[in-house]
Amino acid sequence: MKITSGVTLIALATLAAGQSLQRCSGSHTRPNAARMSSAQWQSIATVLRQMNEDGWIARFGQAHDQLFSQVHGNTVFFPFHRRFVLEFENVARTYDPSFVVPYFDATESYRDPASHPLLTAGALGTNGQSTDRCLVNGVQANTQLSYPSSHCLRRNYNNGNSINPWYAPEIITSYIQTSQTLADFRENIEYSIHGAVHLGLAGEMDTGYAAHDFTFHAASCQYRPPVHNSYMTYDGSGPSGPAQLSDAIPSASSIAFNGDRVSSMMVLGYGEVCYNYDTSPAPPSSYPGGAASAPQQNGPAAAAQQPIDNQGQSGGPSNNAAQQPAANQGSRGRPSNTAAPQQQQQQQQPAARPFLPSGSSNLASRVLESTGLSNALGGDVSRFFPSFGSGLFRVHRRGYKEKPATSCGDPIPFPPRLTPEWIAMHKFDPDRVEEFHKNACQIVEVLNNSTYTSPY
Repeated sequence: MKITSGVTLIALATLAAGQSLQRCSGSHTRPNAARMSSAQWQSIATVLRQMNEDGWIARFGQAHDQLFSQVHGNTVFFPFHRRFVLEFENVARTYDPSFVVPYFDATESYRDPASHPLLTAGALGTNGQSTDRCLVNGVQANTQLSYPSSHCLRRNYNNGNSINPWYAPEIITSYIQTSQTLADFRENIEYSIHGAVHLGLAGEMDTGYAAHDFTFHAASCQYRPPVHNSYMTYDGSGPSGPAQLSDAIPSASSIAFNGDRVSSMMVLGYGEVCYNYDTSPAPPSSYPGGAASAPQQNGPAAAAQQPIDNQGQSGGPSNNAAQQPAANQGSRGRPSNTAAPQQQQQQQQPAARPFLPSGSSNLASRVLESTGLSNALGGDVSRFFPSFGSGLFRVHRRGYKEKPATSCGDPIPFPPRLTPEWIAMHKFDPDRVEEFHKNACQIVEVLNNSTYTSPY
């Protein structure tokens, strides 16, 4: 899972000439999972049960496991997970056309993750039970799986019946504001909140086949876009060499992506990427980069750019939905293309300035965060939060209700370390991971030693 965080994944890059896609004529909205009704969760449970009966849950877990080494530890991490979760959603919509994957903002309740409203019996479920740690409640209660061998869907919190604190929203905010390229941002996220959430939930989630757990897909969407049109260069290493926008999204035998390219994953609201988030502005009026753009790859992005959810998704439905066994297809064939492309506008529009680049999906808290950081840190605000320190982002307080003092104000907890087993599983450099952890701890130390009061 990519937490995938409520964090924001911002996509980037000037696209090569001739790569522009047409804008969707319609789209669906991915909601914050914590705001969903019991009826919505019941609908999700029904679809997940049907998908599991038809073997889809195991197939997604198998695909992620088989591709694990190709899609972690390099820049394709973000576009792959966007495409992967989109394919899960596409298949689910053949069972229920109204199905959407909601996003799980892991920075909510980060101090005590087990108290998160999603980790309850009426939503994603609580902790696993008995010695097998089987999940017995939630939308995947009592699910049995066939990959890599027969077993129940498991969850095993990393601190008994509680979960160690995850990364504070302020740390993720700093990552968003200080990362100059997607390779930088990928390391910041993969070495922090991404690993912390996987390890905190464990069970299926700390394995290569974590995609068995629906939390994986919801959390991968968490890198939804509170920040828009940010400028990051698509650089670093790809699965088989220097990262290129023309790289194919890695596919597995059980889940194929029709040869989709990284470049097709980047812009929400274009091509077949016909979805948005409930906190997102409308897609850009014309395709970033446009047909008039000169091909650019690893230089500073010169065109408008769109967020990509960590684990974000894009690209159109592959032929996976058509692979469903004939006996089970019935009316569950591939969904019709209700979001047919419309003619792209030819005139390039200037990029909108992003509003409050932050690691949280809660706008009211982001306002308090930006104000507090700007007022409390002095010179350090430009070091760790340059967007706030520069004065580029104006704070509009009108209409926002402050949180009660009893819900915030405690010192920010220091972030957890990744385990040696997790680091080895990903083939990360332990010294580099430790370097990033020390930087996160330094951010917390600076904040706790200042007059800053966290709204989270």
